[in-house]
Amino acid sequence: MLRISRRQLAVTVMSAAVAAAVLAGPGVAGASTGPAEISPEQAGYTATGAQFKYVDAVLYLRNPGQYASEVARFGDSVQLWSASLVVTLGVTASTSGPGYTQHATVYDRSTHAVIASNPNAEFCDSNQNDCNLPATPFGAGTQLSLSIEYSPADGSLQMIEASSAGFSFVSSYTITGQSFTQARIGTDFGSSPWDGSYSYRPPAKQVKAAAYSSAHLITYSGHTSSLWSWWVHHPLLANTGQQSGSDWVAVPTRLSSFGSSFSTYFVPGSGQGPNQPVRP
Repeated sequence: MLRISRRQLAVTVMSAAVAAAVLAGPGVAGASTGPAEISPEQAGYTATGAQFKYVDAVLYLRNPGQYASEVARFGDSVQLWSASLVVTLGVTASTSGPGYTQHATVYDRSTHAVIASNPNAEFCDSNQNDCNLPATPFGAGTQLSLSIEYSPADGSLQMIEASSAGFSFVSSYTITGQSFTQARIGTDFGSSPWDGSYSYRPPAKQVKAAAYSSAHLITYSGHTSSLWSWWVHHPLLANTGQQSGSDWVAVPTRLSSFGSSFSTYFVPGSGQGPNQPVRP
């Protein structure tokens, strides 16, 4: 089992604070915005045009029950995509029950098959002295840091969810020879990155689904920035593609805080139609 050191966990917990200083760097001036892209199940942002070895973001876990009128389940994740694999780290909640369940999954990008689910998963206490705790869902009201780190040199993959509730979910794996050219952050509605089979009932008006902050990426060459940089960032719009008249599910706001923050909103009935909905 690949063991996560205390120092590595501490670095992850502190990443949000470090990012605040990094994001004001020179990369912002060269920010490049690409066209919106469509996902069957995720709303947020995707970055392309570089090799990404690290992605992270901080979010506040909202009460899932308040969205029971719109969806049966939803969640949040950060992701890295290569030509052959997709790595996701996030949480999922039922809107009819309490708590967010942690998940770390490695998919085959071509077949969509699961290669590894929660590999070497551990739950650690707040001081990382004990990593043999029982699996415990995160509760609503928790502030959560999600991070995926890949080492091109040895193929080690480390996925960490550090919570304000006082413990961390840690998962690790090894996948050599990967070039992750896409990084994603956003709100999920399907059971996989390709699942658009869920049911959606549009609200009467726009409703906030999630808010993300302190997002930043690191390239294979070591360049660190927010979603604003010389690479291209694209708004990611969730659309089930079922042609039911209620296909648009959620969209992100414009980026703020030097490209490190955004929110996602459910698309109301008035926003449904053949054209892309207006973003908040």
